[in-house]
Amino acid sequence: MSPRRSTSWALALLPLAFLAVGFFAPLWEVLRQGFQDQGRWTGDFLRTVLADPYVRHLLSFTLQQALLSTALSLLLGFPLGWLLTRYSFPGRDALRALTLVPFVLPPITVALGFVLFFGHAGYMNRALMSALGLAEPPLRLLYSLWAIVLAHAFYNAPVVARFVNVSWETQDPTLTEAARVLGAGKLRAFLTVTAPALFPAVLSALALVFVLCTLSFAIPLALGGAQYATVEVGVYLLARVYVDLQRTAALAAILLGVSLLLTYLYLRGGGLFHTLSVGERRQPTVPLVARRRPWRLLWLGYLLPAALVFVGPIGAVIADSFLRAAPGGSSPTLHWYALALSPDTSPFLGASPLGSVLTSLTVGAAATGGALILGIAVSAALRTIRSRALETLLMAPLGVSSVVLGLALLLAFRRPPLSLLPPGPWPLVLAHMLIVYPFVVRSIRPLWEALDPSLVEAARTLGAARYTAFRSVELPLLRSGLLVAGALAFALSLGEMTAAAMLSRPGLNTIPLAIYQFLSARRFGAASAMATVLMIATAVAILIWERLGRAAVWEQR
Repeated sequence: MSPRRSTSWALALLPLAFLAVGFFAPLWEVLRQGFQDQGRWTGDFLRTVLADPYVRHLLSFTLQQALLSTALSLLLGFPLGWLLTRYSFPGRDALRALTLVPFVLPPITVALGFVLFFGHAGYMNRALMSALGLAEPPLRLLYSLWAIVLAHAFYNAPVVARFVNVSWETQDPTLTEAARVLGAGKLRAFLTVTAPALFPAVLSALALVFVLCTLSFAIPLALGGAQYATVEVGVYLLARVYVDLQRTAALAAILLGVSLLLTYLYLRGGGLFHTLSVGERRQPTVPLVARRRPWRLLWLGYLLPAALVFVGPIGAVIADSFLRAAPGGSSPTLHWYALALSPDTSPFLGASPLGSVLTSLTVGAAATGGALILGIAVSAALRTIRSRALETLLMAPLGVSSVVLGLALLLAFRRPPLSLLPPGPWPLVLAHMLIVYPFVVRSIRPLWEALDPSLVEAARTLGAARYTAFRSVELPLLRSGLLVAGALAFALSLGEMTAAAMLSRPGLNTIPLAIYQFLSARRFGAASAMATVLMIATAVAILIWERLGRAAVWEQR
């Protein structure tokens, strides 16, 4: 074995050792709890769980809502991708940037927005009752299957739009022009040339949306409750409400198998960042509004309902954070922001709201730092060791459900070696770090592999050690990519709620958990203020990701 390959394997052992203690051993404990009875391995718990009518309902409902959510996401998202590709109009770049929102927007803010906008006393119902003179709210969407499906479509239709837009705008327009020259009409040219080229991107988008909807937690929990629970919510309820450890572990084992299978099938299709990679735009655009093409105004028939679905809930959250009930209506106020940043203990949280904000920032910063270090080590190992088995081991957390990971760490921190850590938010930091570092790897690894290897070879020829060459040559060239990965990791950590719900304890709350607890207590103003703060942080991350992401790609050209 060459010295370079030996160094690479030694480097790979560091993240493998970390994952062995912080990830694989906790997962093994979940499997042991679910399949072991008095030291004897058995499938009795699994058979008992699968025979439970409630568990069967969880499985069938999870599949049903995921399929419906994926179909609605396609119906809403494909026209948006078409619009962004074919037409120019004021605000197009901003709208395109907003298609990145679902990748970092915390789902609990979406759930809160739907409660405020589509709820029985929400903005939409109040407007309809006032306009139509109704005594009862006409829309009764909340706490139903369709509330979950619509919220998932809000969250995932921009994903479909993003995939379609990126794939379509990099297609060679001369192929369509050749079909038109040969006599094909616009529809036939689209069906025979454009649509087949878009099919892989659409299929990849739908696969991702299906995975996201199957493993969704915050939206079904907030908008469905126990009656319309998914498997993820079922694991949480069994663990934290019913405290049935063995049934929880058995159901978690089922969910683990489902999540690994879905992630494997999705990644075989190219994965997220491969499809979303920014390429050179080749498709021309035409003005959306043109005197000679008045029929293009028919797009308003899509844009107006879409704006209602996409802008309404988020606008309701922001508006509600600045309003307080007053005689005869509502009045502007900053009361809810003062409450959201109060250092006093809230009876609804069991901690101070400010403490929840500081906990999220602390955990996010620590998890981001750890994820960057781990992501660089993993990327360095995978650059030189082309092993599918090693890549599978190092990227395994990407395929594990967050609620299963939370359960695994909940059990792991009850015994050595993790129980030896001093008191603090370490379970949350480790959970967030494991959740976000695969995205760091998938962000920086393509950029690293695109670097010219002769630059490092020249530094080594001049006498620089391998670490010195990395620090003085490669690291500066990867700076933009690391900033993008760090912004994404921090935003994902801020919005992560699933594992945090499993690991929370009195006095240890994050912003998403505080939003959910305020929402459950019907303190909508406080929940909206915290959600708005979270969305501001998310918006900053989106800008960094979008702008520096493009800069990082162009630096490689």
